[in-house]
Amino acid sequence: MKTLSLTLLLVIICSLGFAQKIVSFKYDSLQTQSRNATNDSLEKQLRNANNDTTKAKIILEIIDNVGRGRGNLLENLNNGHYAPVYDAYSNKLDVYENPENQLLFNRLDKKGNYYDRFWGGYNNELFNYGMLMGVTANTEEQLQYYKKAYQMAKERNRLWQQTSILSNIAFSFQHNNRLDSAQFYIDRIFANPVDKFGVYLFYIFYQAGDIRLEAGNYEQAKSLFSKGIENVLKNNFDLEIGLSINYLGLSKAYQHLNRRDSSYYYGIKSLNLLKQIREVQLVKVDLASAYENMYQHFQQFAQRDSAFKYLQFANKERAFFTKKTISNLAEFQQVLLDRQLKLKDLQREEVEKQGKVRMYSLLIALFVFLVFGAVLLYSYHQKRKANVLLASQKEQIESTLEKLKSTQAQLIQSEKLASLGELTAGIAHEIQNPLNFVNNFSEVSVELVQEIKEERQKPKENQDESLVDEIFNDISQNLKKITLHGKRASSIVKGMLEHARTSRGEKELTDINALADEYLRLAYHGLRAKDSSFNADFKTDFDEKLPKIKVIPQDIGRVLLNLFNNAFYATKGAKKSLVEVKTDILGNEIFITIKDNGIGMSEETKAKIFQPFFTTKPTGQGTGLGLSLAYDIITKGHGGTIEVDSVEGEGTEFIVKLPI
Repeated sequence: MKTLSLTLLLVIICSLGFAQKIVSFKYDSLQTQSRNATNDSLEKQLRNANNDTTKAKIILEIIDNVGRGRGNLLENLNNGHYAPVYDAYSNKLDVYENPENQLLFNRLDKKGNYYDRFWGGYNNELFNYGMLMGVTANTEEQLQYYKKAYQMAKERNRLWQQTSILSNIAFSFQHNNRLDSAQFYIDRIFANPVDKFGVYLFYIFYQAGDIRLEAGNYEQAKSLFSKGIENVLKNNFDLEIGLSINYLGLSKAYQHLNRRDSSYYYGIKSLNLLKQIREVQLVKVDLASAYENMYQHFQQFAQRDSAFKYLQFANKERAFFTKKTISNLAEFQQVLLDRQLKLKDLQREEVEKQGKVRMYSLLIALFVFLVFGAVLLYSYHQKRKANVLLASQKEQIESTLEKLKSTQAQLIQSEKLASLGELTAGIAHEIQNPLNFVNNFSEVSVELVQEIKEERQKPKENQDESLVDEIFNDISQNLKKITLHGKRASSIVKGMLEHARTSRGEKELTDINALADEYLRLAYHGLRAKDSSFNADFKTDFDEKLPKIKVIPQDIGRVLLNLFNNAFYATKGAKKSLVEVKTDILGNEIFITIKDNGIGMSEETKAKIFQPFFTTKPTGQGTGLGLSLAYDIITKGHGGTIEVDSVEGEGTEFIVKLPI
């Protein structure tokens, strides 16, 4: 009887262990995939498969299904759709990195080409995941995956894969200002006969030329860009992408070589192509890059009017791409957050599972003393496995958190850059007025000087000295007005530089009335510059007795700019749009009130507006960071408060209180 009981208990233990192994394999290899009918069927077939060849075939089919229905993953990556790409690549790597899968394909070796398909696919996904980490600013992880992919390609003697990986490693070092390292990896590429690879070689020629260009080797850069163009035309492959980036490189090279006509010719060709394809994410070239190149071309050859025109185009396009990048990174961040939560759920489930195992072990120990030693040994091994798994999951969670922090920092910086771009349009409009006065009075003064010359050429008896004196007085008045408006323009430029300068966190005495008036006008003109149909009235009621207070002017300026932009945005569609700004002093606090007659907010929306990433604007037009940053600047950075009062359909009022 004892022998029978022992046998039954051992069978139960083995069954539990086997069941755990199956569940663990399924979760590790198919984690976070959508459970559609096809995958469910494949998983069932995999569990029932009884030979290695059948299992290998099913696993490869599972890998092919991951990401299906999301479009071309590389195309999504190039268009900045990071979230679905990250989800697909992560799931593929889960399958490839499963130890049991790797053992299975190693046993098969090259039977039925399964071995090469598995390890070749794994090599490609490591490389693709590295590209994803690069465009989402996770540079250290990018280089880690590139080097792992390179080592695998080297072991498998895949020269083209080695070349592609070395090119992207060089590109990563270049964009992190490590030109020596970038040059080192590019030289390793050209130590091999790369001409036989055909398509996609234009990317490598472009990257090599761009590195030479940045290092000041303009003739070498020109030669490499020309080879890139030849490669595209010869293979008739990805014409728009290959020609646009290499034309852009040639334009820059000729610009440095002082070849104006050639620089202009290739710059316009690149611009026309990029107007069609918009951007090439993998080499960080977009339409704004083409406009910036034309601005630099005209600036180099002293054609300032044309340079200013293209600078405006570049700023507009850069603002568009910045907003798009913010939106894509926000989606990517949400995917990272979801993955982190799932990893936490996995950890919790594993802990619960281990608790059950220990409970069963104790029950077995109570009933069967003879198997006590076996149960303890089993529990010990299970605990070791759990600790290894938990340690691995902890590393994954920490890695995910680091990526999350990096993405959040990038989003905050992008929000600041977007505000600076909005200011630029307003400043350009503001500075044009005094410049017009300077130009007009200068032209009038030139005409007056000509009149004096004509009067002096008359015979002395016919000269009218009173007229000459009157003209001299007019010239004197004109020069005073030129000086006045010149100082006004200088003041506007100084204010722009103050805003653009990185805040050092130092507080200084600031006139809040002047600051509010300046940013109100810049916000209005900035919106008018972006949308000529936009129109709104604004009124100010500033308390003249307001004392100067110590604040960080750049930070308070960002807060005011955000509130003004939101107020103007809310009034769109109103019969008569109006934004009112008022300052006053009460006790030991300064009050800044911004009121609009816009659409207002519901109580539910009002409760969430200061939460990070919450926005009521359409996708791509807002990040949900503006009011969150404003709240932190006022409350944490300046010890003040920011309050909101809103009635849906009637308008909104924000009140900023700053201590004196």
